Amino acid sequence: MSERQTAPLDAGEVARLLADIGTLSELNGANPFRARAFASAARALEGTSADLSQLAAEGKLTSLAGVGPAIAEVIDEIVRTGRSTIHEELTATTPIGLYDLMRIPGLGNKRIHTLHTELGVDSLESLATAAEAGRVAALPGFGKKTEQKILKGIGFARAALGRRRYPDAREVAERLLEWLGERSDVVSADIVGQVRRRLEVVDRVDLLAATDDVGSVLEALGTLHGVAELTREDERRVVARLNDGLTARLRCVAPDLYAAALAWETGSEEHVAGLQKAASAQGFELTEAGLLRGGEAVRISDEERLYEELGLQYVPPELREGLGEVEMAAEGTLPNLVVLEDLRGTFHCHTTYSDGKATIAEMGEAARAHGWSYLGLADHSRAAAYAGGLSVERVHEQQDEIDGWNSQIARSGEKFRIFKGIESDILADGSLDYDEEVLASFDYIVGSVHSGFGMSEAAMTERVVRAIRNPYLTILGHPTGRLLLRRSGYPIDVRAVIEAAASAGVVIEINSNPHRLDLDWRDVREAAERGILIAINPDAHSVAALDNVAYGINMARKAGLEARQILNTWTLAEVESYLAERNQKS
Repeated sequence: MSERQTAPLDAGEVARLLADIGTLSELNGANPFRARAFASAARALEGTSADLSQLAAEGKLTSLAGVGPAIAEVIDEIVRTGRSTIHEELTATTPIGLYDLMRIPGLGNKRIHTLHTELGVDSLESLATAAEAGRVAALPGFGKKTEQKILKGIGFARAALGRRRYPDAREVAERLLEWLGERSDVVSADIVGQVRRRLEVVDRVDLLAATDDVGSVLEALGTLHGVAELTREDERRVVARLNDGLTARLRCVAPDLYAAALAWETGSEEHVAGLQKAASAQGFELTEAGLLRGGEAVRISDEERLYEELGLQYVPPELREGLGEVEMAAEGTLPNLVVLEDLRGTFHCHTTYSDGKATIAEMGEAARAHGWSYLGLADHSRAAAYAGGLSVERVHEQQDEIDGWNSQIARSGEKFRIFKGIESDILADGSLDYDEEVLASFDYIVGSVHSGFGMSEAAMTERVVRAIRNPYLTILGHPTGRLLLRRSGYPIDVRAVIEAAASAGVVIEINSNPHRLDLDWRDVREAAERGILIAINPDAHSVAALDNVAYGINMARKAGLEARQILNTWTLAEVESYLAERNQKS
């Protein structure tokens, strides 16, 4: 997203670009094998730590799994330039509205292509019109039942219009910030708004720039590749609509007004209202134009100084949601928020024993490279056959391999341990997968719902609460089953689940997969207030996905958590003692 060559992308970013090429290829009716090839290459890159730039320079990209000569050429262009010609061509020829159709649960890319070519569908509205007229049901391979599902899914998709999960929005924001940073007429710039507050889903990317040449900077935004339309809001703001439907807003201010504008644009509205009240109490007026005293702007050197002038502790952006943080800042009682460096390990990770992409040794070495003291492996249980769930025999085989690896590490004198866990399915009746003898063989158990989402709220709540009361359960995994912008969670009484977990001493996870971020940070606040320990788990199916814990840290900070409230900030000895005590009770 620049007027000139951009910086090379890392493997994860390249993987997302390849996946998008595969998706767009399907939407445009390309050879299905070609589309699948891009998707396969993307999945392979998600789990690699290889230096793509070096491999490209050496002509060795085809040594990567799933990467043939044609895809190697695409990757080579991406790592050299930060862009892809084929991606840009596909983006230019794909109606923006087809992206919205992809948000309808169960509507695959091939069917979207059929709807587009056969019925001219290019938006949610045109799809709704066609479905309501019965034209979708008349298409081969669709039928009345599918048509009704599509009509139901349109409502969900409409609610997600223009919204993006945090990592996707952050990537766009960082590219725009990089562009601003390259301009000689921009003194300073920052990401603001929802992205700076690290909300799990955002509906707009916001940036702030300090400049004395407002018009030039604002107009230049419209020249960037990927900007479909630019609208001038006022003399200091523009809103850009990007090709994929996301919007980005840029505000420019004079350099000496930047600090106050940074707080104003970060928001939220409720937080800013709290700041205005605090300003009034100190004899100031806080407005969009800046911090004023007697109608004159007060020059503030930085944002921290602004909070100090208002008689407040500095409030980290993640807490600025108008949930009592301004009052706490006035009293000096803000929590000492957890940071990524506080983590000493994690517990919900998968290996090649089920549906993971890395071996036990590879995951263990990656955890050590993170500087952690422990790693918990929790592959799928046998009920999750679709995910390679472990038979009892495979459980014993894995546990023996973990014991052997741990013994090898112990002989080296290093204090590091892999814990033997399992992600046990919570079955329909609330029982855990495996009998008690097998359950007792694990160091800990993550219990998760993976099926039967159609239960009533009362039945699902009873199912999960029964699992929580099982003495073998250690951690409740992704408690609501939600997938952000793809599906709502199953119906469940979260308050009742929290109450049961508090009574049973069960840990609740923040599943840090950015598609989940479950339990929701708003509910994590309540859980922590009830004294429930939280685990920040990446749900990692690859070495690279261990980094998902950063998204969980974001959510923990939004929930106001300090390090000791999170189990995997504890030392190895403390975790060993905690798990041993739990297992004695079972």
